[in-house]
Amino acid sequence: MNEKKLNMFAKEEEYAALRHFVKMVGSSKDGGMAASVKRAIDRELTKRQRQLVYMYYLEQMRMQDIADELGLSISSVSRTIKRGRRRLKKCLRYGGRALIESLED
Repeated sequence: MNEKKLNMFAKEEEYAALRHFVKMVGSSKDGGMAASVKRAIDRELTKRQRQLVYMYYLEQMRMQDIADELGLSISSVSRTIKRGRRRLKKCLRYGGRALIESLED
């Protein structure tokens, strides 16, 4: 596989993991890992990033629908979600692999 395909596969894996984290947080009532991820989302993301990340990943809304509902441009929605992902990635970088592996067991 060439490097571009490998990079695309890594991004898809990252998005799938984040989607799984957000769903887990949205449906969890207990402590543990879900609580840790929720704390990361609550503490590391801005209010707007948190709102858009939940709408996009948990409610699985299309970016165009989010933009229409909130009166934003699709470009703004895309950038805000991307920045939120970047912040979460930094926060979860060291424990993220272990978290993914524990969720797959």
